[in-house]
Amino acid sequence: MEQMDLKESYPQGIVPTAEWGRLPNGAEIVRYDAPMFFSFTEHSLLSQYPNMRAECHWHIDFEFTYVIRGHMWYFVNGKTIRIDEGQAIFVNSRQLHYGFTKDGTDCEFSCVLLNPARMCASAEVYERFIASLAKDDAFPYAVFRSDGGHGGAVIEQIMRLHNVKFGRLDHTKRDDLPPMAGTMALSDDMESLTVLSCFYQMIRELTMAARDRGNNGMTVPSVRHSHVIALGMMCDFVRRQYTRQITLEQIAESGAVGRTACAAIFRELLNQTPIEFVNDVRVRSAANLLTATQLPIATIASRTGFSSTSYFTRTFRHIMHITPLRYRNNAACGSPMDSASQSVVTEYR
Repeated sequence: MEQMDLKESYPQGIVPTAEWGRLPNGAEIVRYDAPMFFSFTEHSLLSQYPNMRAECHWHIDFEFTYVIRGHMWYFVNGKTIRIDEGQAIFVNSRQLHYGFTKDGTDCEFSCVLLNPARMCASAEVYERFIASLAKDDAFPYAVFRSDGGHGGAVIEQIMRLHNVKFGRLDHTKRDDLPPMAGTMALSDDMESLTVLSCFYQMIRELTMAARDRGNNGMTVPSVRHSHVIALGMMCDFVRRQYTRQITLEQIAESGAVGRTACAAIFRELLNQTPIEFVNDVRVRSAANLLTATQLPIATIASRTGFSSTSYFTRTFRHIMHITPLRYRNNAACGSPMDSASQSVVTEYR
């Protein structure tokens, strides 16, 4: 199979996730689609993301990603894990993570976020099962296969949650872009009960998997490395301060490291320079403002920390492979891809 050309596969893509924000401590704020039980489900392609990678982030939610077609990699606390078609990954609460590609091939996936603190559990059940899982430092993530056991049960629940929002997968429509997650809610508010049912089934399977992990070949990851802790603090600082001018020295100080170590940590763990990460955060924020508001381009540039409109436009085009104005126009007409890019057939392998 051919590798995808990133500039062809994502020239006019619209970032598919809901418009998320940040808490003062840097944690991601998720705009849930089941407010009663705080869940969010996304159906996307990696090629819908800038440079086929999500932003490095963390949140209190449990995250479950199932690979429908193709493959992808996950970064979790400094470790890189490949997830193949038919597999799923669970990322525990408060773990630094993101999904991405290493080889330029696309991946279709379904991702579910479930807030462990808002699922109507009694205090006893919450402390005994949910909080203990969320606080398990030896269980930051787990990879599951669909061939029975805990993995099969977890994947079944992921797809139940996918189906109540998007409907059952139609594998005959191979070239369609997944629907925009941020514009959809659950098909019926009664399905909030399905969310609750799936959550508790997942907690049961994860609790059993955590208990069995030493006996079933599951890797028990080590405690977070100091570089991961420093990276988390520096990423949080950037997300709190990206609307202002930020220096390398300030980023390094936020992680309690020197400038040389700061640059080395970003390169080692994110394959970016600190300034590239700052621009990435700013551009993703600008993309949301372009689609969610009618603010002038110059105002968006200023609000997202860019020193000038021209520098914003150059940086946006470099990262997104499209100008800000064209990105806004494509979103307004509801067409994330233009006629030239529609001829591109997504390749999986």
